[in-house]
Amino acid sequence: MKQDKADLVDDVVEHGNISEDFQEQLSWSRQLTELKQSYRSALACFACASVAIVIGYDMNLIGSISADKEFVKQFGVFNEEHQAWTLPADRQLAWTICQFCSAILGAVIVGTASDRFGRRICVFINIALLIIGTVVELVAPNWGVWSVAKVIFGFAMGFMQGNTQTYVAEIAHVRIRGFMLALFQFWLIIGVFLSSCVLEGTSRISGTWSWKAAVVSQFGIGLISLSLFTFLTPESPYYLAGKGETEKVKRVLCSLRGKEPGYIVEADVDLIMRTIEHEKSTSGAEVSFMDCFRGVDLGRTLLACLPMVMQQFSGWPLCGNYLTYFLALAGLEDAFLVTVIANVLSIFAVLLSFSPVENIGRRPQLLLGLSGMIPCLLAITILGWVGRGTLANGRALAAFSIIWTILYYISLGAIGWTLVGEISSVRLRAKTTSIATITNAVCNLAWAVAISYLINEEEADLGPKAGVVFLGPACALTVMAFFVVPETKGKTFAQLDRLFELRTPARKF
Repeated sequence: MKQDKADLVDDVVEHGNISEDFQEQLSWSRQLTELKQSYRSALACFACASVAIVIGYDMNLIGSISADKEFVKQFGVFNEEHQAWTLPADRQLAWTICQFCSAILGAVIVGTASDRFGRRICVFINIALLIIGTVVELVAPNWGVWSVAKVIFGFAMGFMQGNTQTYVAEIAHVRIRGFMLALFQFWLIIGVFLSSCVLEGTSRISGTWSWKAAVVSQFGIGLISLSLFTFLTPESPYYLAGKGETEKVKRVLCSLRGKEPGYIVEADVDLIMRTIEHEKSTSGAEVSFMDCFRGVDLGRTLLACLPMVMQQFSGWPLCGNYLTYFLALAGLEDAFLVTVIANVLSIFAVLLSFSPVENIGRRPQLLLGLSGMIPCLLAITILGWVGRGTLANGRALAAFSIIWTILYYISLGAIGWTLVGEISSVRLRAKTTSIATITNAVCNLAWAVAISYLINEEEADLGPKAGVVFLGPACALTVMAFFVVPETKGKTFAQLDRLFELRTPARKF
């Protein structure tokens, strides 16, 4: 006999009852059915995550545009010895540092802004910052002003990363929540791909518009994201519940899920309100960043940060960032073709991640991917010593880098940001996601500086041998993940709260 809604809510919040309906493995066809039934919330998540496309676009833009002759002439210096314009490495490094340091600041601020003003208003602020940054890039007369644009884009990047996964986690139906959270990585890669294609087209334009046209195109992408978001994505019901706006919570849930078969909005509202009240009773009415480092929430914060550390220390700076370099060693001389191949492989891998995330679950998908990445990393390291410089060696490096990249996007790339959105308590989600974003920015900044030193022929000149630097950490982090990363698939936030409060071992979630 089925429980009535009040008893069910009490059971979930107070005793952590796990619903078998949510825990079952979903086949691809079943996932499509769930998407169809939950199409309204899926579209809202789709629109919300699409903001990431502009960040991916700009991140790739600065790396590719620095080879444009007109760009170098405007922001570089004239080398008297070689009688040519060059873009000093220290300026490029300064842009990287500006962007990631600013991302840290953006992540810190959004953790408070999201809780105070709402998830929705933060997205509008984010898009406004992206438009302002694009304008500054377009009118920048020198490298100093271009640095200001990088500060703005960096701030927007941290702001976006700290808000998007919180937002998506709170508006997605639990059955497809992992799928929706994985969209973040998908949109980033789409942005990178579009940027590469646009730059290839604009490179044929004469004069400064060879790079300015690519910058201007960001307006179009930003406006499309803004339009999608404005019409498809309402405020987070969890944010509204935290403010005591019960009627607004009901209206939002009706707009997101009201047409789903068998959906009872009153039960959902009751569950959300009781979950928040339960968390208030255990952690107090007001929350701060310090609460993320107290009691059970300390472990949840560290779990949210762990995937961000794993992404970098499992080999991304080498195998991911230098994939195009390894493809060139394999004999592919067309730079654009190399870039397109790398981007298409990445998109393909992210698409592959969508089905298993709701089928086998986050934890197995993460561990299986890591278990395959480590042998690839070992092979790349060995190839740094054996047969280096030959075509066969280059092709082998490219092959193992491709396999590593596919496994990365199927596992760490998609699951990393998925766990960030799911693992924290409801009331601390915005702040926990911000801390994870800060961790991501710090790791990115550190490796952006370190990997160029390790690879550069004029510095350490390790080349693929730099893989040895990542092997130890990758193995250690994989073992750690086995013992501490729990399964979050199909669990409501109330159920996750209860499991963490009971200090349930990760392998028994």
